[in-house]
Order: sequence, then structure tokens, then C-alpha cells
Amino acid sequence: MKNFEEKYKLIVKIGNALHRFGCSSLRVETYIQDIADHIGVDVSCQVTTNTLNYQIEDPKSQERQVVLQYIPLGANDLGKLAELHNQLQESFKNEYSFAEITANIDKVIAKKKLYSEGMLALAYTIIPPSFLALIGGSWITFMFCFVMGFVGYAVTKINSRYKTSKYTVEFYTAFTCSLLGCFFKYFYPDLDVLELSLAAVILYVPGLTISIALEEIAFNQFNSGSGFLFNAIMIFLKLFIGVYLGMSLGQYFFALEQDVFVNEMPKWIVWVALPVISFGLGVVFNTRKSDLFLGMLLAFIAYWGPMIFAENIGWIFGTFVSAFLITFGSIVISRRKDVPPSVYLLQGIVILVPGSRLFMGLSNQINNNPILDNPSIGTSGLLMFCAIVVGMLVAYSSYYPNMDNRNNI
Repeated sequence: MKNFEEKYKLIVKIGNALHRFGCSSLRVETYIQDIADHIGVDVSCQVTTNTLNYQIEDPKSQERQVVLQYIPLGANDLGKLAELHNQLQESFKNEYSFAEITANIDKVIAKKKLYSEGMLALAYTIIPPSFLALIGGSWITFMFCFVMGFVGYAVTKINSRYKTSKYTVEFYTAFTCSLLGCFFKYFYPDLDVLELSLAAVILYVPGLTISIALEEIAFNQFNSGSGFLFNAIMIFLKLFIGVYLGMSLGQYFFALEQDVFVNEMPKWIVWVALPVISFGLGVVFNTRKSDLFLGMLLAFIAYWGPMIFAENIGWIFGTFVSAFLITFGSIVISRRKDVPPSVYLLQGIVILVPGSRLFMGLSNQINNNPILDNPSIGTSGLLMFCAIVVGMLVAYSSYYPNMDNRNNI
């Protein structure tokens, strides 16, 4: 029989690890409740973006422990999240000792990234041109997107050396890429700096953060959901002001001509760009190779879903259906592969959520060549929020008619 101290320390250890790897607050609380039921203690926990609070009680001995923690915002490491989930499943199924479970968690935390630094640099490099291929642009802009992608990687690596710079990496990247874009346009007048800048920072658009916020809010987790949402808003502000200041300074130094949008991308390139951007996102977020290719299917649904219904029923209905299919599909696949649904949700939801769509909408407004019926950035963004929230909620309620009857750990 394990003593109470071992039990509460294990719960805290698991909760911290889940949060560290990017598990949503709702799922951390659900996971902790499942583990508490399994080891025979009562737990009340509150998880937000920066806090983990537990009240743990042994119903037999009446011992109680309260743990209040302030922790950094978790990173989105989907490979380690899936590995942690598998380790915990195996540990409790085979009745491992608490010391063995703790050692396994430490091994997952200390494990190296699945992809080399060169592969990570490649992922940063190919995401901007893949995104430009989806929204349209000239070939010269497409070619310079590779340069901007690598610049974004370099700025991120430099910022990672300094603790305080992690809060401004989005601004520095947006500012550097837009200013460099103006410099290149001085020598290549046909270059579209706005398109180049939007594509360069698309990786930093908080698509996953928005999806987590929507999920939290949909299940009335307003405290945590609003925290994620405001974090996403702050990232947007840093990106937009970085692009604006960089272009303003570039215009002052080089007296550039106004951008002229030209779409030279062939229609077939979408079938190449979607798998490539999905692959790049998977590498950046350390997704396992076996999970990476399954997530690509959801990326195709996210891109084509709203467009299929745009002319007939409307893109709002298409967004709702896409959100439902992506969420439901991620749950079904995750149950069969025995990993958290967020591992598969990422590659689809990043393309679908208002984050990337609002950047597309901004480009469309300026270039007057929309790929979707997007008459108003604000209105379309709000309607997308509503459609995605309801689509995700309906998917969860369809798969789990009663949340108490889902499979425990």
C-alpha cells in the first residue's frame, strides 16, 4: 500500500509534465482526476495557463495536502506528450511502482527532440513558401519566402539564448523579416513585401493557442480559456506591429513603390503545399512520424472544407463542418493510436482557426483577390470563432454523450 506522500507527489509530477508539454488545462484536470481515482485519492485541481493548484485528500486516512504552483506557459511538444501518455498507460496497466513511474516521466522529460537541428531549420524554411502557395503570390515572392523562413529560424535561435527575449521573439521576427523584405524589394521591384511578411510570420500565428482557448471556453473553462485567448491576442499584436514598423522603416529608407499583387501560383501547387506545411508544423512541434502523416488528412479537411461549401451553403457552414470533422477525427484516431487528440488536432486546426484565416483575410483585403468570401476581417473572424467553437463542442458531445463514461487512464 503506497503512502499518501508518494501519491500526491506522483499526481503533482504528472500534472506538471502534462502542462509542460502543452496539454490543455481541461485535459490536465481530466487526466489528474482519472489518476486520482485509480490510486485511491480525492483530488480537486485548478489548472490555468500559469498555475497548477491541487487539493489532494486520502479518504481513508483523512490526510490532506494543498499544492499551489506558479509555472511558465507550457511548450507544444506533441511528441513528448504522446510518449508521456503511452508511458502512463503502460505503467498503470502493469502496476509499476510509483518510483518506476516517476523515473519513466523523468526519462520522457530528458529525452532529446525527435528531429535534428537541421531538420528543424528546414521546417522553418519551407513553411512560409508553402503558406504563400496556398494564398497566392508571384514566383519572385515565393522564392524569397525560403530566405525569410530561414531568417525566422535564425532570429528564433538567437532569441532563445536570452530568457527575456522569448516574450518578444514574434516582434523581432516580424520586424526583421518585413525590413529585409523592403531591402530586397529595392533590388527586385516586383517583390510583394506584404505577402512576403505575412508568409514569413505565419508559423508564429497562435493557431494552436486559439484552438486550445476555444476548447476551454466551449467547456466553460473560462478562466483558463480566457488566459489562452489573451495570450493569442498579445502574439497577434506583436506580429502586426512588427510587420507595420518594419515596412514603415523600409519605406522611409528605400522609398519603395506600392506592392502590386500578382498570383502566379498554379492550382495544382496546393496539393504539394498542404502536405509540406503540415509536415513543417509537425517537425516544429516535435510530432512523431507515425502521427505526422495521419494529421495531414485533417489538414486537407481544414483547407478544402470551407471552400467546398462557400458557393452553395456558405463558408460559415463549411467552417462548422470542418471543425466538427477535424475534432471528431482527431478523437477517433487518438483512441485507436492511444495518444492525446491534440497530437492530431494541431495540423488541421492551425489551418482552420481564425489565426491563419485572419492573416489571409488581411492579405485578401489589400490585394482584392480573396480565396474565400471574406468581406470583413472582423466579422468573418468572429463568425469563424463561433462556427469552430460549436463544431468542436458538437464533436466532443457526439463522441462523449456523457463525459463521465469516457475511458479512464
